Amino acid sequence: MSALALFIGQVIAAVVSVQVVHHAMVVAAPLHDTAVGQFGPKAAMCILSFVVVSIAHLAGIAMTVPALVGIKVWKIQVNRVATIQQLMRDVPLILLNFVLSIVVGSASSLLTTSDVVLRNITLDLPSPSVLAAQTAFCLLMTEVWFYHWHRLFHENKKLYGMVHKVHHTWTAPVALVSTFAHPIEHVFNNLASILWGPYICGAHPLTTMAYTLVFAVGAFGHHSGFWSDDLGMHDLHHEAFNVNYGNAHILDYLYGTYRIKESKTTSKGAAGKAQ
Repeated sequence: MSALALFIGQVIAAVVSVQVVHHAMVVAAPLHDTAVGQFGPKAAMCILSFVVVSIAHLAGIAMTVPALVGIKVWKIQVNRVATIQQLMRDVPLILLNFVLSIVVGSASSLLTTSDVVLRNITLDLPSPSVLAAQTAFCLLMTEVWFYHWHRLFHENKKLYGMVHKVHHTWTAPVALVSTFAHPIEHVFNNLASILWGPYICGAHPLTTMAYTLVFAVGAFGHHSGFWSDDLGMHDLHHEAFNVNYGNAHILDYLYGTYRIKESKTTSKGAAGKAQ
């Protein structure tokens, strides 16, 4: 698959997924209204942030289980086996970043949302076409931010040793390792890359929440150790270190750091044809 086709496919998948999640959030808005009535609008927004981050991490836990129980079907690095002991060693930092995600997400929503919308979350909702355009824009903005900062973390030896090396202690990652990172990296790269797009385009808080949830679940999938929509490109980044710095990988193609990992099925097919 070409880099452009992969990028377009990921944009379409993101647009469709955000539409679905956004609709589900609108349907569930009465629950938020109840929280507003009981705890006030600001506390209710913090609760919503907690729920979104928690759902994403529950998905991450579910995607981690196959690797820990030794499932080989669709596994990328089939000879590398993660253990529960390895994961438990790193859970404290994952939990710290879980809390930071809630704090930063809550602060971002409170600082960028009007009092009127805080009290009634369904006011000023975007149309489906606006939501689609904002999702595509946010995905591009995430790619621009994440690619350049991520590559800097690799090419600057001091930054790598002090910050990014933590994440790369996993050369064959599992899903929850997506948020196993130095807190500085998690806040100023992982979270900032997600939130600056919605801020620039003035997105509705439910749009920001829906995009955050979809992107976080996608990141867990890319770290799961199994084939997913990114064709194993981020797993290859953990294995090979100096390729595939992006998320949607269009900048990897433009900068020459784009690499595709072949599956065993593909390799065997190519070998058979050569014979």
